[in-house]
Amino acid sequence: MDNNLKVKTIWFQDLPKAQQEQFKQNVIGSKLILDKLSKIVYNMGVSGESVKLTDYDSPSWSHKQADQNGYNRALRDIIDLITINGDH
Repeated sequence: MDNNLKVKTIWFQDLPKAQQEQFKQNVIGSKLILDKLSKIVYNMGVSGESVKLTDYDSPSWSHKQADQNGYNRALRDIIDLITINGDH
């Protein structure tokens, strides 16, 4: 395994100290799957879905925009959580 790879500590913060390193290595070992999941999640909404011009015809367009913004923020949080790299 590449020792330079980092994961968010939230993955193993509730585990006993003796299990944390092994669990971290298990997450890193799943990098290929997590990278694919990151692409799937990105394509679910973050990739550019936004309010369309026709949405402004609706009196509740601002609610639609707020909902979309919240959804995209949650997707970005998930992508950040599952991203394994050397930048953390």
